[in-house]
Amino acid sequence: MRRDDAQILEEMERQHKLGDLVRRTLRAISMGRIDQAENYAGQAQELAPDTTTVEELLGDLAMAKGHYEDAREHYERALEIEPINEDAEEKLGEAVIKIREGTDVIERMEDAVENPDEYRGFHKNPVIAAIYSIIPGAGQLYNQQYEKGLAMAAGAILLFAWALSEIVAYTGASMIAGARNSRLATEQAQQVMEGYGPLMWTLITLAIVAYLAILAYSIWDAYHTCARMKKEADEFGVEVVSEG
Repeated sequence: MRRDDAQILEEMERQHKLGDLVRRTLRAISMGRIDQAENYAGQAQELAPDTTTVEELLGDLAMAKGHYEDAREHYERALEIEPINEDAEEKLGEAVIKIREGTDVIERMEDAVENPDEYRGFHKNPVIAAIYSIIPGAGQLYNQQYEKGLAMAAGAILLFAWALSEIVAYTGASMIAGARNSRLATEQAQQVMEGYGPLMWTLITLAIVAYLAILAYSIWDAYHTCARMKKEADEFGVEVVSEG
């Protein structure tokens, strides 16, 4: 066998073994077997050090361990080796977000110590927040998101009021137009009804759909925001007053 052929065969065997170690590492991570994953990742690093595959793998392992700074460094190293690596770039973004979230938690804990008046015991319930949101925006007000709550309430009220007024006007005109009482302005009522063509009914339908969308979002947002606040309260031991 020529020397070049032997090198090619050796490289193929190395890549095959590396691929197997990567699969084993990722499987161990998914199963929560971090010690086993570290063992496989260590073997992969010995087999192919300073490669984008191994650096990305080490980043995945660091993320699983909650070591986000280490993960960021590994993903950045992977991108240095292979700048066009969409997976590593996406994972780097996730690591940066985790780091930022951790920084926010620390800052809020420090702020809670320095400004205890802005923090208090958590007494809100996500289910109650969702129930309040049957009136759009009320759940946000319950969560102390005053600007968002007022904006959602104003938008929903305007849409609902306009659609309801148009439907009532059409219904009233329809009743008058069909009445036999000569003193009623049946001709004027008929003219009003004629003004409700396809365009007007489309606008009314869109207004109703928009109102229902705001209602659904209000319920969803109020519940999940309150649940997030509750989670933060469990982490801090205090309730963080919502911002906006």
